[in-house]
Amino acid sequence: MKAWEDLLSALEVELGAETIQQWLRPIKVIRFDAANLYLEATPFQINWFEEQIRPRIGSFSNNNQRPIKIHWTSANNHSPKTVESEFCIVPDTTDPELRIENFIGSEPNRMAFEMAKELCQNDKCLFNPVFFSGPTGSGKTHLLTAIANALTAKGKNVFLVNAANFTEHVVQAIRLGRMLEFRKVYREIDVLIVDDIQLFARRSATQEEFFHTFNALHTQQKPIILGAQIIPSELQDIEPRLISRFEWGITLQLDPPSIEILREILIRKAHQLDLRPPEELFNYLLHHFSSQPAASIEALHAIALRCPHNLDIRHLENVLSDLLHKESAATVTADKIIDQTALFFGIRREDLTGSSQMREYAQPRQIAMFLCRNTLQLSFQEIGRIFDRDHSTVITSVRQIKNAIDNKDQKFLEPVLKISQDLRLGKINGK
Repeated sequence: MKAWEDLLSALEVELGAETIQQWLRPIKVIRFDAANLYLEATPFQINWFEEQIRPRIGSFSNNNQRPIKIHWTSANNHSPKTVESEFCIVPDTTDPELRIENFIGSEPNRMAFEMAKELCQNDKCLFNPVFFSGPTGSGKTHLLTAIANALTAKGKNVFLVNAANFTEHVVQAIRLGRMLEFRKVYREIDVLIVDDIQLFARRSATQEEFFHTFNALHTQQKPIILGAQIIPSELQDIEPRLISRFEWGITLQLDPPSIEILREILIRKAHQLDLRPPEELFNYLLHHFSSQPAASIEALHAIALRCPHNLDIRHLENVLSDLLHKESAATVTADKIIDQTALFFGIRREDLTGSSQMREYAQPRQIAMFLCRNTLQLSFQEIGRIFDRDHSTVITSVRQIKNAIDNKDQKFLEPVLKISQDLRLGKINGK
């Protein structure tokens, strides 16, 4: 049916033809009756669709703009029991090495550390919730995991979960009609710890359920410990009533580690990995992996796996070639893409993000959108917000540039290659 085929075509642009061919093309369309689409798939395909595709498609409508509801039938003897048997709500696995005593903090993060230390010793706290905020690499997840490990060791029923996995639990429970079971699990625990709260953005069903879960636990004076990359007031696309509750307790901010602290972390990590590297190795890692603290630690792990007994600084570029490439890509941002595209075409940044539909601005804007999608793997919705455009406009723009490049249209191919090269070389704004 046409609506299903149109959806697959749009998803091919976003996820790639190979992914759609592997996961969605094998799904069998049983019948369609204007507002209901009946599909047959394996339980694994159904779960994959609900987790990976459902959040992306938003409103799936027919020609009359009526929403289309998807109904699943299991391909395993047409028995829904096979799907239901996969319903399982368990906390995330924690790393036992992440303890409060091996957290290396700095003076700006002392208050957050002291609060985490207090929570490890006693789950009762004057503040509820306790909200830790900090960018990737700031140590936020380390502290949350350390609290979970310490309280679990004291016999507390602690449920640590990433926000993405909480969403997955909600999706499965709704789809399988198991919400009573979901609520029983989440509301009979002693302590709830949720990391990456910013991932609740634009997930209305998840936010609704978390709102009631939060209220139930808070009423029982059970500790709620949350983590996010930003403070509650800066969270986007999350209901005000939830943000208000996040601010009921205390918010503690974490800064990324300084170079000195990161060096200390690397030295300690090298010791744990049974490495005895020369000082120049740490200098190399700190210099080449600076986009985020976790990158240098990942590189150290790679060295321990690839050349633990034959470490030669001169060969590190070959040993870490994949991570160095990843680091190079990590330094590219949407802002840099916009700046470099504007520089290439000799126009202003405001011309790219503005409303003008003049050809001299529209084509560079499409190229910038394509680069944001192709280089950064941003969603169409995210790109739409950056350029103040509807996501369907972004899909069309990306598709047009992709087709032009596939057809080797030099009018588009040359600027895309040149801008991409300059971004890789760090030549932003002529530098």
